[in-house]
Amino acid sequence: MVEFVQVVVNALVVGAVGAILGVMTHGLRRELWDLRAEVRADIAELRAEVRGDLGELRAEVREVRSDLTRVALVVGAERRAGEG
Repeated sequence: MVEFVQVVVNALVVGAVGAILGVMTHGLRRELWDLRAEVRADIAELRAEVRGDLGELRAEVREVRSDLTRVALVVGAERRAGEG
């Protein structure tokens, strides 16, 4: 009879621990999904910022090239061999 009670108590403890772990795992899984969505949103925002910054940089480089071309024309620079 004592062994039967021990088996029942052990079964209840194992069941309770299993249920608790199941609840914790479900909550953790949800938190991981939320974190993943948050990270993806942050990455998308950073990509948009980088694209905007690259666009501004390209515009500035074009402007500098244009200015350098004007300066070269004023001072009478000639094209290098193989260009043009």
